[in-house]
Amino acid sequence: MDNHITEFRPGKRIGANLSILTLQEKKLVDILTKYDWFLTRVDEIFIANSAYKAMLMKPSPKIKQAFNISREVVFAFSPYDTFQPRSIDSIEHYDIQELRLEEICSVIISKDNDIEQKLNSILKTNEEARVIVPFSYHELEESANDPDYFINKFRQNFYSRDLFGIQDPLKKDLYFFGRRDLIHTLVNKHLSSENAGIFGLRKTGKTSILYGIERALDRKNSTTVFVDCQTLHLKKWNTALLYIIDELRKSSSVKNEDLKLIKGYEKLEFVSDFFLDDIKTIYHKNGKKSILLIFDEIEHITFESSISSDWKNGDSYIKFWQIIRSTYQKLRQINVMTYLITGTNPKCIEQSAVNKIDNPIFAQFQPIYIPPFDFNQTKEMLDKLGGYMGLKFDEITCARLVEDFGGHPLLMRQMCSFIHRKTVKPRPHHIHKSEYENLKKLFYEDESGFIKYAQMVLEVLDNWYPDEAQMLTWLSIGDNETFKGLADASPDYIKHLINYGIIEKNDENYSFSIESLKDYLSRKNKYKRLRLTNEEKQNEISVRRNTIEPILRKYVRNTLKANYGEVEAKKLIIKEIYGAKEISKHENKPYAEFYDSNKHNIYLKTLFDLMKKHWEKCFRNTFEIDEKVFEAKATFINHLRKGDAHASKITDQDFQSFRGAMEWLEERLHEFN
Repeated sequence: MDNHITEFRPGKRIGANLSILTLQEKKLVDILTKYDWFLTRVDEIFIANSAYKAMLMKPSPKIKQAFNISREVVFAFSPYDTFQPRSIDSIEHYDIQELRLEEICSVIISKDNDIEQKLNSILKTNEEARVIVPFSYHELEESANDPDYFINKFRQNFYSRDLFGIQDPLKKDLYFFGRRDLIHTLVNKHLSSENAGIFGLRKTGKTSILYGIERALDRKNSTTVFVDCQTLHLKKWNTALLYIIDELRKSSSVKNEDLKLIKGYEKLEFVSDFFLDDIKTIYHKNGKKSILLIFDEIEHITFESSISSDWKNGDSYIKFWQIIRSTYQKLRQINVMTYLITGTNPKCIEQSAVNKIDNPIFAQFQPIYIPPFDFNQTKEMLDKLGGYMGLKFDEITCARLVEDFGGHPLLMRQMCSFIHRKTVKPRPHHIHKSEYENLKKLFYEDESGFIKYAQMVLEVLDNWYPDEAQMLTWLSIGDNETFKGLADASPDYIKHLINYGIIEKNDENYSFSIESLKDYLSRKNKYKRLRLTNEEKQNEISVRRNTIEPILRKYVRNTLKANYGEVEAKKLIIKEIYGAKEISKHENKPYAEFYDSNKHNIYLKTLFDLMKKHWEKCFRNTFEIDEKVFEAKATFINHLRKGDAHASKITDQDFQSFRGAMEWLEERLHEFN
């Protein structure tokens, strides 16, 4: 432990401007500095004609260790009987980074006894808000002699907050990790009059990066316009250009009457000239601030992928980008305007021609794929956010997290959020490898956990690259021969998979970079593997039949009862198992008992026969096929039951027929599982 920590003494710095505090506030400072805090500075802050007082406090070793707080913390007084939300602004008065203050944590002390409820109501709608610990004057005075009261209140506010669970794009630096070098690169490209494009899987932080670029360029005296292509595609090419000019106008001192396009955008033959003139006008009247046009979700205005016909057929796409590119080239020398394209699908810069017309932005720049978090970036995030939440991750666990989720920020954060929700042990708590592995297994199996996020991440491939998605399936189930054969024949197929960071190539072999996606796909497609031995075929048939049979028994039992009533349904099942003559002998037994294979000889064939006999009345609506088709599928499933006894050779054709029929039945009975 360093000397600074060992020499800590609670108290007040000599010379701190305590004279601006009221007598009551001085007494509260005495309480705060009795056990865990050292006051270094007091300031008076004026906001909207109201006066606030704020202090900087150094935490004790106990506070530092419990909440990962190493810097001074801002304490703000709210001296009004009714809490005013603008009191929070007094915290923003300080330049947090310049003064090396604690970024995420702060404290508000209010005269309002309902401060906690009111503050929580304000902060709950803002996921990116600081962790603000509220105290009333009264409760601090009441707890003056309780050395644990303050730290317990901190625990209540820190350990209940799920800082990993933030899913919306991050608009502030507060919880932003791992992308500052990329932002610096993209900002420099704009300042050097270069266009750029960033691409990646869903939820890799693209939009958060864009917000980071906006913040950085604002400090560089540049203007950014954020163009959401999810709505831009609803406009035709000329009104899309008008929209951009209007958005730029809103951020400058230019008036409508100064602009040509706003007055004459319907004169299509002049749109290109008007757009160029308006860009120059805005540039000069806005203090010669360079302009960055950010196009987010670019696939929505890209040929073939847009859902709007004018963009999909390439007509609006060609005209729009011809004008954007022409304007950029004419003004490049004085660095007036550049554009940044972002999305999941880089097709707009990969295809050389659209409708036999040169693609205006083909190969205009090398696409930048968002890289995964490495170990150090992940460790920084875990130490910072986990530390505040009372969760400590050792280096082995951190390395496993990076390996399992391939450095994908959303997947890792959601895994850590799951750990937070499932950890009931007192905090601070160390998450060791064994505990992590157990929780990871639960996360994988949770329908609202990894499965949901895996589908979200892979949606990019399903939508834009179905062939590559199929290749991932082959790789996940161990069909390396088929995968490698197609990869060698068509290298373009694996380019996107590698660029997205899903797979990697080592020597001549391919493997998953995101192990969790491999596990997900292998489980999802475990019955699609080819080239099985006869024993493997027999084992799959046995496992799938044994799995589906109890589900089918429950379904048939409930369906017959719903349609015929329990008394009549019981007679039907007795008749099927024992014959009509045996009904009176068994009819006093409970109905459900006849579907218990340990008590009665009810087989898969028995269930299929019952379904065929009562198809029209009971089962047709669920399965939506006629009886003959159902009978054919049931025959395939039941015919190969001899595989259970390792009896005969199963042909590939029969096995694929079984798989098709069984998959059909499993999908329809999924809700009864």
